[in-house]
Amino acid sequence: MRTFIQFLGEATSAQQAFYNDVRARAKRQGASDIDADVIASQSALETGWGKSPSGKNNYFGQKASSKEAGTTKSTWEVRGGRNVTTDAKFKDYDDLDSSIKDRMSKWSYKTKGAKDIEDAARRLQLPGGAKIPGSKEKSHGAYATDPDYVSKVSSIARRYGSGAAASGVMSAAKPTPTPAAKPTKGSLDTPTQTRVLAKLKGKTGELDKTTGKFSQRDWSQPEGSRYKAFGGK
Repeated sequence: MRTFIQFLGEATSAQQAFYNDVRARAKRQGASDIDADVIASQSALETGWGKSPSGKNNYFGQKASSKEAGTTKSTWEVRGGRNVTTDAKFKDYDDLDSSIKDRMSKWSYKTKGAKDIEDAARRLQLPGGAKIPGSKEKSHGAYATDPDYVSKVSSIARRYGSGAAASGVMSAAKPTPTPAAKPTKGSLDTPTQTRVLAKLKGKTGELDKTTGKFSQRDWSQPEGSRYKAFGGK
């Protein structure tokens, strides 16, 4: 069984495209930027990037009532701190947009007004009866039994979210470039022709990198050879 770290590390352009598609569909149905990222993250987590819907076109693990059409599948839940395998009836939908619409109608009241992704994800996990921040409504129950659900949803959103790659190319944190140190005049650290000749022609000796000056001495054989190799006469 793959770990979540392995799941998150398998970043591909196809996965970014899936995330962007779900996010865009949620936005078209009126989701806020934060809620759209949470919705896209949940769909990726619940279906393995769209590969394994829990029911027909069910991208959010929504359970079906006894009167609703659904698909019975084996799933795992956390009960009493332990992972247990059980069978559950998952709701069937006509298409992805219908799945998103149902997800929003049942759960987006909890994330309304959330200040960020983590806040929205935490609100989804509020237990039944808990007050929704900034609202008079109370939670009808937690979204998932997984105690790590908030961190998983948040991690996916941070990596792929907020239109991270509108073109469908996965996002990646770009390293901050380290400014190149300016070479000391005459230094052999960056042996271009100009710098080598500046050091050796008429100023032989050891370079003091603090002052940029040379202490006089005779050329060593390698320095003489290098001087000539760079065009000295």
